[in-house]
Amino acid sequence: MRSIFSLSNIVSEAKYSIRLALPLIASEIVFALSSFLATAMIAHLSKEELAANVLVWNIYTAVILFFIGIIASVSIMVAQSFGAKDYKGITICFKQGLILALIFSLPMMLLMWFIPETLAWAKQDPAVILYAKPFFRSLVWVMLPLNIIVIINQFLVGIGKAKLVLFASIITVPIDIFFFYAFLFGKFGLPQMGLPGIGYGLLAADLIIIALLISYLHFSPQLKKYNLFEKWWVIEKKFLFEMFRIGIPLGLMWGSEVTFFALVAIMMGTLGVNTLAAYQIANQYLMIALVILFALSHNTAIRVGYEVGRNDRSKLKLTTAVNMAIAFILISGFSLFYVLFPETAISLDIDINAIKYQEVVAKTIEFFPLVAILLITDCGRIIVNGALRGLKDSNFQLMLSIFGFWLIAFPSSYFFAFKLGYGGAGIWWGIITGLFITGIILMVRFGRLVNQLDLSSLVTKK
Repeated sequence: MRSIFSLSNIVSEAKYSIRLALPLIASEIVFALSSFLATAMIAHLSKEELAANVLVWNIYTAVILFFIGIIASVSIMVAQSFGAKDYKGITICFKQGLILALIFSLPMMLLMWFIPETLAWAKQDPAVILYAKPFFRSLVWVMLPLNIIVIINQFLVGIGKAKLVLFASIITVPIDIFFFYAFLFGKFGLPQMGLPGIGYGLLAADLIIIALLISYLHFSPQLKKYNLFEKWWVIEKKFLFEMFRIGIPLGLMWGSEVTFFALVAIMMGTLGVNTLAAYQIANQYLMIALVILFALSHNTAIRVGYEVGRNDRSKLKLTTAVNMAIAFILISGFSLFYVLFPETAISLDIDINAIKYQEVVAKTIEFFPLVAILLITDCGRIIVNGALRGLKDSNFQLMLSIFGFWLIAFPSSYFFAFKLGYGGAGIWWGIITGLFITGIILMVRFGRLVNQLDLSSLVTKK
């Protein structure tokens, strides 16, 4: 009998996974581009408004990451039902996802409304708070449209239509830019709103995208069989509770990791302005590569979900291994660039020949090889995380994330940086240590689960 890991199977799986992964990677990059262009426009305003934008956008990102982590359960359940050819299950997953979007919109809106009241307690500059408060309030109205878009995207990815998600992301960018520009500066007959114009621009763009996506879902001949909007408000407790069970640990995990890296920045800041500036540059390039890894991790979760639905254990192992190999090859390319051409990368942010930046450049060059090591080390962990999500193993991921980041990486970073005197490099080594140990445990966990689980029992059915 031919091995599942034969060359022909590996090539076939690689082609299939790349076709699914490329739109996911591209949509992540397109989303980041929209944020980048908004910041570029705001840079033409005052420095207080620019500072307020950084503050608000970071908090906004942390909030939506937590809740999107919960909503990510929709794509996993849709993928498993799709693999099992359970069309009724797919429909129920989508409808419960819409209910989930409504449920979580309220706490997200309340957070955006009341967070400004805490900024004074956090000793933020009063001038920055003055601009940040109306910006936060404008984002209140973005929450529900954003959640609906995320649910529709999760559904489309789950049924293998990632190209549509990419297409929606691509057309979102020019719409975002138009409304950002119009509301920020009062163009095209719209009121000049300053920073809150970003929030209202997002709202306007999201409403247009929702109208386009819902029109597609309603009129597409391929999707008629799902009856997606027929009595969508009816609660199916079994499916909804399963989404909570899978999603809440994922949301807590992502929120915990975002908080960890916020504290890493604070630790770097205690080592001086130059160290913090070098960290920000190095971290920016780390995030560029991580966006690709996260997209591949999501791709792995979907592919594993398909094979769970098909009850194909061998193919499940193959798709995980192939996606890990794809991730390793791509990340190796980034890592080599960071190690061999650090000055080229740094020059995109600052003038590397300016005397005032010499210490920043030196520290950043020191950090880049550590970024490369971290990426290579973290490659397996992130992909296996995706595979375990496809197996609905989210509780273990949460516990291990807390263990790896807070009980290993954080104290190790502190010890290497401040007790052994390695400074910023010591913080990076602490993170690498925590991620490496976590990655090994995850791989062992996956190896055990994939051989022991009854795959058919994972698929939620009516």
